[in-house]
Amino acid sequence: MRLSKTQMTAATALLMAATQIQAGPVCLPRHLDGHYVMYQNSVAPANPHIGKCEIEIERGVASGTCAFTSQGPTAGFSGPVSGTASIARNCSAELQIDFAPNPANPALVVHSFFDLQFAPDRNSFVGQWTNSFGLVGTTGGVRN
Repeated sequence: MRLSKTQMTAATALLMAATQIQAGPVCLPRHLDGHYVMYQNSVAPANPHIGKCEIEIERGVASGTCAFTSQGPTAGFSGPVSGTASIARNCSAELQIDFAPNPANPALVVHSFFDLQFAPDRNSFVGQWTNSFGLVGTTGGVRN
């Protein structure tokens, strides 16, 4: 079967459109730069807590503040955080935040690791986290 020029043009256009839809947005490191408000929720029965962080990311360096309600080792933590962030071309991102010093326990440093997925507009994300105590939880945030 031979396609006409019109059919070939239509088929090519359809194929290109399908490829563009599947590709989605491409994220670059500069797309991660900005100020974010993020909320965390622990799903671990051993240390149920919720938290809110305000984070600034610039060229892969994260800094900001977080505050938590808790009953465990991070009880009432409210203080500075710092860490690193990176983003892949598919808009998945990794964020490591270190919670230190803890005003309630200066010797305690908590390292948290976030696996995030940004929305196509790169202004919000959802994800999961774990920390150096083995706790796990969910997170979501918006560019502010």
